[in-house]
Amino acid sequence: MNKKLGYYTVGGIDFDSKIKALTYATQTGLTPEWNFNLKEYGEYDWSKEPELTLDQLYDIRTRQLREKYDYLILSYSGGADSHNILMSFIRQGIHLDEIVVNTMEKGNKKSTTINANNTKATNAAAEHDLQTVPRLKEAAVLLPNTKISIFDLTDYLVDYLTEKGDESWVFDKREGLNPAGMTRFNYLHFSDIRKRFDKDKSIGVIMGIEKPRCFIYKNKFVVSYSDRATNITTVAEHFKEYTNSTIEFFYWSPEALDIQCKQVHTIKKWLEAFPQYRDLWDIEKGMDFTTIRLVHERLLRTILYTTWDNNWYQADKALGDWYSEFDQWFFDEHANTKVGHIWRMGIDYVTKNLGSYIKENSDGSIDGLTVFSKRYLIGEMKPVILL
Repeated sequence: MNKKLGYYTVGGIDFDSKIKALTYATQTGLTPEWNFNLKEYGEYDWSKEPELTLDQLYDIRTRQLREKYDYLILSYSGGADSHNILMSFIRQGIHLDEIVVNTMEKGNKKSTTINANNTKATNAAAEHDLQTVPRLKEAAVLLPNTKISIFDLTDYLVDYLTEKGDESWVFDKREGLNPAGMTRFNYLHFSDIRKRFDKDKSIGVIMGIEKPRCFIYKNKFVVSYSDRATNITTVAEHFKEYTNSTIEFFYWSPEALDIQCKQVHTIKKWLEAFPQYRDLWDIEKGMDFTTIRLVHERLLRTILYTTWDNNWYQADKALGDWYSEFDQWFFDEHANTKVGHIWRMGIDYVTKNLGSYIKENSDGSIDGLTVFSKRYLIGEMKPVILL
């Protein structure tokens, strides 16, 4: 178990799977606790902004990972988080062994429009043609010795559910149960990836994860870490048999606390400089998950990364969990198929057996599990000066 990625404790037993932890908690009546580097994060001085620039801190992290592993793989989507990591390798001239992209292009083909004006979350697959591939072409020139691998996992998703045949598929999962998310990062399904992992090398797989989730409450600026965010990347589920491989969160790691602290202070100072945006981060003014996904995500790309161009195509982030907008193709094509039924069996099983931990939306619909979070105080917001 890679505890740096977050884990749960129930009655003294540790679980990396939220599904298994909550199942055990339900059966025993015990209270689950989520641990995400509590010691390191709890002892860190969040009030003190690091002196180095964000790019300097990103570059330090890149060198740190290069020195740590024999073989480095970057999980790349073309989004702001993973692209910023890629650019750190490029600007320093540091060798990156492999870039891996995972897609559901075959499944999404019918429902995707390659149209830069359609930025709806249901059209997120267009990012592959409009953003990911162009950036990869640039990277191929700048990093000629880096292997670039693109894998389509559509067939694997169908084969996986067919092979399982019933609701038991949920017990293989860390948390993500939406169709694409539960299989999206299974690189080991492919034989050439397996061959590389079978070699006697230390392998690091770099994941971008998320930007800082911050908010203002009673004029205090706070950063929050949620288990749903750390569990969104399911690649660790497929690596357990490969003891020579490690998942590395580039930003959300105890070895990268200075990055996280610098990022949240950068956001805080930006809001103080542009107070017209403060209400968008203020819980008492109505900031919610939708604001984070549809507003914060877009604004933070250029606040935190010098490597992002707002002219590049990016679809909206999904708001759904089990019923993610990214998976609309699956719901449309498999609503009345055996594969769709097997997926539905898993969702029904979790809903029935983990009832006290089911997340209910404001409209009464059920979509996901209760979110566990940890929060750290950054400091007081400077008062707004009216001219």
